[in-house]
Amino acid sequence: MRIGAHIAQDKSRIDVEWPENLTTLLKEVETEAQLLIDSDARIISDFSDKENERRYWEVEGFTQVPCCGTHLNRTSEVGQIQLKRKNLGKGKERVEITLCT
Repeated sequence: MRIGAHIAQDKSRIDVEWPENLTTLLKEVETEAQLLIDSDARIISDFSDKENERRYWEVEGFTQVPCCGTHLNRTSEVGQIQLKRKNLGKGKERVEITLCT
């Protein structure tokens, strides 16, 4: 279960409740995420609530995500990523997502 997140221009994080160390899963997740990025899939961006100017973005086949100011048209615009694990305490894990330059 996601318990927090932050998206910035060159680094993001996702905090989750997870009963064990995520290190063994990170390489596989990073590989799968990079395959999606490299697929050059279209990113759909629209309003979920025009009156309150609430936007979202979505890649076909995945859930809608509230827009946080990132306005990409294709997944390939993300570039190369790297995932790193941080332990937040018992039952809590953080995955940092960094753009490689």
